[in-house]
Amino acid sequence: MSELLFDFSKEGIYASDFRYRLGPIQRSLEELQTLNLLASPLEWLLQVGYRCNRCVQEGTTLLDFCGEVFSQLLERCPRPDALIVHHSYAENTSIAPPSESRELLARANYFPANLLRHFGMDDVPYWGSYSSGCTGFMSLLIMAATALRAQAAENVICLTADLKPAGATYDSERERLLTSDAVSGFIVGHEVRGYQLVGVGQYSSSRSLIPLVEVVKRCVLMTRSLLCLADISGDGASLVCHYPNMFTEGWRMVSHFLRVSPENPLSYEISERAHCLSSDAIIPLENAKGQPGRLHAIYSFGSGLHLAVAILREV
Repeated sequence: MSELLFDFSKEGIYASDFRYRLGPIQRSLEELQTLNLLASPLEWLLQVGYRCNRCVQEGTTLLDFCGEVFSQLLERCPRPDALIVHHSYAENTSIAPPSESRELLARANYFPANLLRHFGMDDVPYWGSYSSGCTGFMSLLIMAATALRAQAAENVICLTADLKPAGATYDSERERLLTSDAVSGFIVGHEVRGYQLVGVGQYSSSRSLIPLVEVVKRCVLMTRSLLCLADISGDGASLVCHYPNMFTEGWRMVSHFLRVSPENPLSYEISERAHCLSSDAIIPLENAKGQPGRLHAIYSFGSGLHLAVAILREV
């Protein structure tokens, strides 16, 4: 088996209320270079389409950064049956102990527990995920679907949040990738609203590099396989495809082989907000609705390496 394909089309699972927040400071490539926050030559990032990214103020904690989005989700779902949090960077999974601390369990100060404690919430089961990189949206959907199989479970809050690790740059030289600080979240439940979860496909590899042509081929095949599993006719031409703000040439090839409409955007505000890690998949969804019954394919590629596809239907 080369990938996992999940068919949720008959389980009555819906994702809604997509919220996000980007770092409040917008910095140009030139500013990032001056601050020694880039490893790549400017020309490489400009060729991809990047012009700026979004950063938090120095000293901002992940807990502070997430508060606004989590509050908005709690307004819609005051008492979730579970909380699932994803991070693309391992450094964000736990609150770091003081540098002089030698206490073992101080290294297990997990972020979800701190977030719930900050909001005065207790008795909410929580899970964390990070090893699937920037395919976190799909990891959250799979974990939320599992949580909803619990007795009497109705709603799960999903959150993905990352700040650049201290001492790191905002870019990756080999991948020609520029990132931003971002947090986003949504609600998964049985109430019919937002999008119906149709299916999720995931491929993982322990290789350090996957050829772009293989990424394209796997995306096309997984998309068609998920549609077939859900008994949806067609080869993907009617899909609205959502791609992450990276590897734009590869996504153009995916659209070509699926025969997707030329009007389908290959990126969303790539020049202004760069790549927002797992939030790239979530940011466009709230405003992308407008035609009930329309199918959306969301694609993510993450370090590890991981490639994932989610099929959603507007309701």
